[in-house]
Amino acid sequence: MVKLNGETATFLWSSTVENPLQSSIDLKVKTRPTELLWLANNLRCSIENGKITFSSLDPYNRLLIYASIRPTVKSAEKAGNLAMLVLELNSWDAFYWASRFRELWWEHKNYRRLSKVAKAFQLFFGLN
Repeated sequence: MVKLNGETATFLWSSTVENPLQSSIDLKVKTRPTELLWLANNLRCSIENGKITFSSLDPYNRLLIYASIRPTVKSAEKAGNLAMLVLELNSWDAFYWASRFRELWWEHKNYRRLSKVAKAFQLFFGLN
């Protein structure tokens, strides 16, 4: 589940999403909720009362990648390119990159540490 609270998105992967443990948070990041909702809609996720729920791990991974990288993208055009890339990634690439972002979040609980990997993603896929 992703909980949207203002401009903050909290990614949770847990069976107790209403009362999550700190260890069940995969990412907490400031983002543009309208962009996440658009992407979630294109990934055919359920959206209700500021919460996005997923039928499987793949769309969760794709949304987590987008939310991890989006703060480092300045222009709206590049953000659109990022969204299209996230939708077109194969499932193995999505799994790898999302896992990397999750591991860094679990270790540091700080977005700053994720920014280097976000820049690497942009360089690797030619988004910069």
